[in-house]
Amino acid sequence: MKWKYFNYRSNNWSKLMLGLGMAMSFASCKKFLDKGPLDTLSQANYWQTAKQLDMYIVGKYSWLPETNFWADDASDNMMGGGYVGGFNSYMNGQTVTPVDAGSGGWSWNRVYEINYFFDNYYKCTEPLAAYQQTLGEACFLKAYVYHNLVKSFGDVPWYSHVIGPNDQETLTKTRDTRALVMDSVMALIDKSIQLLGTRSAVGVNRINKETALIYKSRVALFEATWAKYHAGNPSASTVNANAYFQKVVDAYTQLKSLSGNFSGMIYSTGNPNKDYFNLFNRENYADINEVTLSRTYSNNITGASGNGLNWWTTVGYFNRGYTLGLVQSFLDKNGQTIDVTSIALFPKKGASCLPDLKASLDPRFGQSVFVPGDHFNNILEPNRIYTVCENLGTNYYNATATGYWPKKGNNPDINYNSTAGNPTTSSICFRIPEIMLNYVEAYVELNNALPDLTDNIDRIRARVGMPPLTGHLPTVNATWPNYGYAVSDILAIVRNERNTELFGEGYRKDDWMRWRAHALFNSSAVRPRGFRYDPADYDAATNATLSQQLDDKGYYDPWKLTLPQGFKFRPEKDYLAPIPLEDITRSNKMLTQNPGWDTP
Repeated sequence: MKWKYFNYRSNNWSKLMLGLGMAMSFASCKKFLDKGPLDTLSQANYWQTAKQLDMYIVGKYSWLPETNFWADDASDNMMGGGYVGGFNSYMNGQTVTPVDAGSGGWSWNRVYEINYFFDNYYKCTEPLAAYQQTLGEACFLKAYVYHNLVKSFGDVPWYSHVIGPNDQETLTKTRDTRALVMDSVMALIDKSIQLLGTRSAVGVNRINKETALIYKSRVALFEATWAKYHAGNPSASTVNANAYFQKVVDAYTQLKSLSGNFSGMIYSTGNPNKDYFNLFNRENYADINEVTLSRTYSNNITGASGNGLNWWTTVGYFNRGYTLGLVQSFLDKNGQTIDVTSIALFPKKGASCLPDLKASLDPRFGQSVFVPGDHFNNILEPNRIYTVCENLGTNYYNATATGYWPKKGNNPDINYNSTAGNPTTSSICFRIPEIMLNYVEAYVELNNALPDLTDNIDRIRARVGMPPLTGHLPTVNATWPNYGYAVSDILAIVRNERNTELFGEGYRKDDWMRWRAHALFNSSAVRPRGFRYDPADYDAATNATLSQQLDDKGYYDPWKLTLPQGFKFRPEKDYLAPIPLEDITRSNKMLTQNPGWDTP
C-alpha cells in the first residue's frame, strides 16, 4: 500500500491538511529551494529504500528536546545563568521586533526539511511495512516543529508541501488560524500513534507509540489551557478548549490500556530516599520503562561526545539556582502545607538550613537540591563533599545564584565523570508521569473534581514515600502561588503536584505561559529570591557585597539592584512573539503582525 497523501479531515479542510510537505521562510524560500535540502540528495535515486528514508529522518532527531535540568530558568522556578545580576530578558519584557527575515524564531527551514520527506517518501519501492515506523516518526516531527511555531507566534501559515520558487501565491499566503493549524497538528500526532511501534518493539532511543501519546496529551493540554486562560486578551486562541481537554483524557486512557494500567511504568526499587534521584542520572534507560524516549551518549564513537550533564550539576549549571518560591511549593512529608519561611519552624540560615528542609519536606526536595554532606563529585575533585554554597554572588561558573544548588542529573560515581565536562549520562526526552499529571489537570478543568488518583498522582508520590493525595489533600492558604486570578483549591493542588514532580525539566515556562500566570513573577513582591543568607558561611569581603542584596527578611535577593521594581513582562504583547519586519514586507504585507509589535 502506498500513501502519497493522508486525508485526515473533511473536504473543507483538506486543502490545508496533511498532504504532508514543507515550506521555507517567505524571505529566503527561493534561495533555499534553489539549493535543495541536501547537496548529496537526488530525488531520482535517494528515495528508493526504507533505509534511505530512515537515514533522512534519523538526521532530524536533533530537533527533539532533551532534559538538562536548567531549562526552567525562564520561570519562577529558577534564576541565574551567566554573569551575576543577569536575568531573563524575555520575562522582563525586553523582546524587540526583529528586522531580518527568518530571525526571532520565524524560521521555516525545519518545515521545509520535513515536507521534503513527505513529498518524496512514497517513491520507496518497498512495502509500507518496511518504513511504517519511519513514516510515523516523520508525522511526529512535523507536529513537533509546527507546535513550537504555534507556541511562539499563535496563528501561522500551514504548508503541506515544499513550495516551488515561483509559487508566489503560496509564498505570500496569510496566516491560518491557530485552531486550523492545531487540528492539523493533532491529526499528525494521531497518525503517528497509529504508525509507530511500541517502546518494547523499537527501543527507548526511537520515537514510539507511548511517546506520541504523551506528546498528544502535552500539546492538547497546552492548547486547551491557553484557549481558556487567554480568552478575551490579545493572545486569545480559536481552539475549542473543552475538546482539547478531552483529547488529553483520551490519550491518557489509551496509554493506560496499552501499558496494562501503567504496570511497572514508574521507576522504583523500593528505596524512597534514592529512587527519584537515581532516575535522572543513568547512562542508559533501556530497562527503565518510565522513560519512553531518551538520548543516549557515547565517548567511544569518533566525533561523538557526552552531554556533560553530570559535570554541569557540579558547577551549578553555570550559576543557576532554584528559587525560594519553588522551595515554598513543597509540601511536608505528610503531604500537608508547610511554611518554609517560618523562623519558628526553620530557625537556621544559609547552608545549615538545608538539612532541616530535607528532613521536613517532600523527599523530592532533598533528592534534587545539594545539602551539606552530599557527595559532590567531579573529575577535578573526586572526593569532594558539599558544605556551603561557595562563590555565591560571583561570576564563577561553579556557583549558584540562590543557595539552592540543583542536584537533578548528578551521579557521584567517578565512572560518570571519567571525561572532564563530557560524561555520558543519558538525557530524558519523555517520561510517563507527565501524561498522568496532564490527565489529572485536564480532568479537573473539565469536571471541577478530582479523578481516581490511584493510577497516577498517588503512584508518582509512592515512589518517594509520600502519602497518597487521595484522602490527604493539603490546605491551600496564602502561602500558595498567586496566579493573578482565582483557581479552585483542587486545581491549585494539581498544579502544585505537577511542579513538585517535574521542576527543573523544562515545563515551567510553558506552564506559566499557557496559564497566563505572569503574576507569579511580575512584581517586586514576587521577584525570585534565594535562601535566607547566613554571614557565617562567608568571609568579610563577600558579606560586604552580599549584604546589599538582601530583602527585608534577610533572604538573598540577587536581582534587588538590577530589577528593583521586579520583572516588567508586558502581557498585552509578550505572550506572542513578533514576526520579523522583512518577512511582513516581502509577503506584500499579507502577513499580519502580532498585537502590540512594530509593523513595517
